[in-house]
Amino acid sequence: MDYRYETKDEARDFHKQRRAFIILNDELEVLPLGSNMSHFEYCESKGIDKETFNKITRGYYLNGRLVFYKDNFIYDDALIVESIKHLGEIIEALQINDFNIYFGVIPEDNFAPDFFFGKYEDGSLIKPLIKGLTKKD
Repeated sequence: MDYRYETKDEARDFHKQRRAFIILNDELEVLPLGSNMSHFEYCESKGIDKETFNKITRGYYLNGRLVFYKDNFIYDDALIVESIKHLGEIIEALQINDFNIYFGVIPEDNFAPDFFFGKYEDGSLIKPLIKGLTKKD
């Protein structure tokens, strides 16, 4: 099963709970609150083809985690830069404040977040330098 394009029925509850978004053409779009649509279903409803879909940044917020990825749930430096660029818009649109930021997810591990980037707290991004040490930016 290619989880980018197919959604199991048991994942619908997860989709309803999360606040999903995409960044398309440098613009943030937030999926409707309570939607059980996957990112692909949402993009498909907008006429976005698979090739374009795999290039766009997408993500969600749920339970204190803001998660970003593209393509087959991966991340790279360009995705990280774009995500941080839009962080303020996402915070405002989703009305969130204190959360952890992750990049990528691991489908084989029940879609667990992959790379912990840092924490956003009280208006500051706190990035870990070395285990146990942090730096505020």
